[in-house]
Amino acid sequence: MMQENLPEILFDSSYVSEIEERVYKQTMEQRAMGRKIVGIYCAFTPKELLAAADAIPVSLCGGSEKPFPVAEQYLPANLCPLIKSSYGHAVADTCPYFHMVDFLLADATCDGKKKMFELLQRLKPLHLLLLPQSPVPEESLDYWEKELYKVIAFLEKNTGNAITQDNLRKQIQVYNRLRRTVENVFQLNTHDIPWVFGSEIDAITSMGGFECDIEARIAEMETAMEKIRHRSLSGRFLAQMQKRPKLLLTGCPNTNKKVLHLIEKVGGVVAAMETCGGLKSTGRLVDEGDEPIRALAEKYLNVACSCMTPNSQRIEIIGELIDRFKVHGVIELTWTACHTYNVEAFLVREAVEQRFERPYMQILTDYSQNDVGQLETRIGAFLEMLG
Repeated sequence: MMQENLPEILFDSSYVSEIEERVYKQTMEQRAMGRKIVGIYCAFTPKELLAAADAIPVSLCGGSEKPFPVAEQYLPANLCPLIKSSYGHAVADTCPYFHMVDFLLADATCDGKKKMFELLQRLKPLHLLLLPQSPVPEESLDYWEKELYKVIAFLEKNTGNAITQDNLRKQIQVYNRLRRTVENVFQLNTHDIPWVFGSEIDAITSMGGFECDIEARIAEMETAMEKIRHRSLSGRFLAQMQKRPKLLLTGCPNTNKKVLHLIEKVGGVVAAMETCGGLKSTGRLVDEGDEPIRALAEKYLNVACSCMTPNSQRIEIIGELIDRFKVHGVIELTWTACHTYNVEAFLVREAVEQRFERPYMQILTDYSQNDVGQLETRIGAFLEMLG
């Protein structure tokens, strides 16, 4: 179902590269002035705490298969590719982001990551957040709040900066504005005809690595939205987009872009993404009227990750997104050996097909290019079925 005469793409990897280059330069300047850089690995880490300590967060989840040979000297070959990529870049010192971090904050999510963190702490100072893996009971929230106070003590000690209530409230407001802006980017695809490719959304909302100037990224996203709105006035563009089925991409973090790009190369549009860094993480704001630590605990404990049990909230989010974005089908991305998402895929398929009455397809893959041809055929057949 390959599309000829592809619609005009405004935002791609070159757009992201420009952001990365600028952000990297800004961060190095800030680092030279004494600011600390903190590596993080999961959506459960409250970035507001880091920013309130005048530290710069950077996500270190790897998206390339290149460091696998080095990683497999330490880790099992049949481990999740995200974990192998993250650790391989770290131990081989091939990631400029990891090279520059002063210390790490890591959440105890899946078993693979938890054990990988034991090796990572040999390379950089690491504080492990002991995440309670049930979002329901009140005692889980109380426990998680205590963990955040431990993070505050760790950050204050390692940055030399006090995390004041005023600074924390300010950063909560900043990150809430960022979440609203990301939501607004996705909102462009709630029309019957999508206005923007998922690959473009991924580029527009990318933080470019280091999060050293959130306000600048918000302004750039708003500028990008104006360009998207202007493009949507083109009848030719909308006519081409109307031919493409609208998809919801759910499942594992979209750290490697292989599946996202294949879906749109073959002829679909990823209208929305319920993934880490996507609408699952941005949809819930921090309550700005509540006591800040408690509010952060409530927001971040309610990330609908498959490491949580029960994780019924994820099913509700998927249903809401199906309705809001008027999607024709759901594709679930599962990285090889990600057992929590792979097991949960049964419940997702059941809900999507029976409760929400949409076609569903699971893609189980890794970071390699070996199965690209097979995936093109499978995705193409799925899109043909959607009509």
